[in-house]
Amino acid sequence: MKAGKSKSFIAKVKNTINVVFQWGIDHRHIKDAFISPMHGIKIDKREDKFPEILNLTEIRQFLYEARKQNHTWYPIWAMALLTGMRSGELFALEWNDVDFENKLVRVTKSFNKRTRETKSTKAGYWRNVPISSELNQLLVELKSMTGSERHLLPRLTDWNRGEQSKPLRSFLRGAGLPSVKFHTLRACFATQLLADGVEMTKVMKIGGWKDIKTMQIYLRLAGVDERGATDGLRFLPSDAAIMGHVVELFRFK
Repeated sequence: MKAGKSKSFIAKVKNTINVVFQWGIDHRHIKDAFISPMHGIKIDKREDKFPEILNLTEIRQFLYEARKQNHTWYPIWAMALLTGMRSGELFALEWNDVDFENKLVRVTKSFNKRTRETKSTKAGYWRNVPISSELNQLLVELKSMTGSERHLLPRLTDWNRGEQSKPLRSFLRGAGLPSVKFHTLRACFATQLLADGVEMTKVMKIGGWKDIKTMQIYLRLAGVDERGATDGLRFLPSDAAIMGHVVELFRFK
């Protein structure tokens, strides 16, 4: 704790010591003790930290800089922010999942980097993501670049290894922006929709969220529930009132 370590790290240290001692006791390497010295020590791992997030201005600056530099990750980052799709879902996305006529992207599968298999989405069901005007523009550009390729997005080495957060953090730091992991782009998508007044249930349906607690965090980040609550406060004196007092003071003098 003095070293400033997080509660989750401290809990891992405690559990490691506990496992080592328990192994020693079970294998009779430790003969003078019957329980681990960690027994009875409780650590509350809950920490209400402000989540990683990019606001609207930062998102626009991020994509502007990436587009200006013609960064290889730009189409992937843009797709993540415009669809709210998970990394594995984006990796598995194919052109036959895009319905330009009905303006929908069908999210039906996800790539698992550990098993190297393409399976169903994390939520276990397929869903539709509406194609906005900006997303349509991006898809048209990608179609002209990929030609007849099956997959919609480029197969980058780091991405194939499951290291999608590493280039993102590096780029954001270089652009003078907050460093966030790749999954945070999905949170940015949800937060901006909620801030624009889209119903929470609709956001959950589009993004494939099942846990309402996650959505409540995004609601807090968007400030939807609190917006306008303090508009009725009238504490500060107006300029007219101040100037009126100044005149009176000069008259008094």
